[in-house]
Amino acid sequence: MDIAERINQIIDREGLTVASFARKIGVGDQTVRSVCVLKRNKPGFEFLSNLVQTFEWLNPVWVLTGKGEMEINRDKNDGIEVDSIAELVKYLREKDEKIERLIEEKTTWKLKYEMTSGS
Repeated sequence: MDIAERINQIIDREGLTVASFARKIGVGDQTVRSVCVLKRNKPGFEFLSNLVQTFEWLNPVWVLTGKGEMEINRDKNDGIEVDSIAELVKYLREKDEKIERLIEEKTTWKLKYEMTSGS
């Protein structure tokens, strides 16, 4: 199961539409559609951060990796470890930074190509 399918499972569990889910987590409707419906993009840091903060019952490790249970078993763990959250935030920030670098690199290569091809 990929991350889009896991997010769709959360939307179904909450009984929300894509639009109401987007409003609830504070991201754009098109952002959610491109991740969950069209599967063109992967969710970014803001999307995932808002998601796990909005639904406190949600296991962030499951969201990111598919490992474990969707819901946090509060009887076993009494919440998420602070270290785990910090690690997830660090991981997401690193991924966002990498994406930004790749976008910049792609833009640079595109400009170089356009300059050499005379477009």
